[in-house]
Amino acid sequence: MHSLSNSIRKRWHSLVANPAAMRKLWAGEYWQKDDDGLRSVSCNHCPRLDRSNKACTISFGTPLRKCVVSSVEAYLNDCNDKQVLEIGYGRFSLGKNLVQRSGGVWSGIEPQQPKGNKPSLGGGGYGHATEILFPDNTFDLIYGVQTMEHWGQKCTGGTRKPSNYEECIAEIYRVLKPGGAIYFDVPMHFHGHEMFIMADFGKIRALFPIAQWQDVVLEKWRYDSSPLERYSPYDKLFPEWDVEISSYSREVIEKAKLEPIYLLAMTATKIG
Repeated sequence: MHSLSNSIRKRWHSLVANPAAMRKLWAGEYWQKDDDGLRSVSCNHCPRLDRSNKACTISFGTPLRKCVVSSVEAYLNDCNDKQVLEIGYGRFSLGKNLVQRSGGVWSGIEPQQPKGNKPSLGGGGYGHATEILFPDNTFDLIYGVQTMEHWGQKCTGGTRKPSNYEECIAEIYRVLKPGGAIYFDVPMHFHGHEMFIMADFGKIRALFPIAQWQDVVLEKWRYDSSPLERYSPYDKLFPEWDVEISSYSREVIEKAKLEPIYLLAMTATKIG
């Protein structure tokens, strides 16, 4: 999946991403409500499904990456007049391009940047989820793409910073305007913090206290992959699971290995 042609298709997709086309593609209800109160975007109902060929129209990446791209398209295509912050922007530019092309002001923080490279509105610089170097109530939207699961990750040789989810969410809340929104996506049954490897929705919901957050939506992308192939946890993941997971029994972990890998998109609105 990391071939040169795959990389070129990924970059081309970000380069030509059109917010108006994305708004049209992702208009309407493409999700369903689960029995547990979550939302689910099945492959069979996804606007990115090519039904005639039984294939995803995202032409690059793993099944998980295709969902990441699709979810970003769906949630970041209309940012007109918004101040938007990306946490952990790395090299994936689709979100940034959609924000800017739809009329928003993109700013970003990245822990891999030199600490002396301070961020400013309209630019990127150093920072992480417990060190957002902006004033209170600055942003209309804060998002992160495949970053949240790494907060507090152990397998990097020590607990990665930031490591306290309560502090991370509190700092995000601080710089978000009242009525502002968040969007984060994370892989489930894949890697990162144990609550995401184990798909522990009780712990995930608890990240967003009801006194501070409303309209909390947890949305499962590709949990139901039919008519496409199932994407399952594979052997190379399990040594990392052994390092990360400490709060669950071996029996529960073995059951998780039988579940599919899928994407969880989380959205919420700040009260106040």
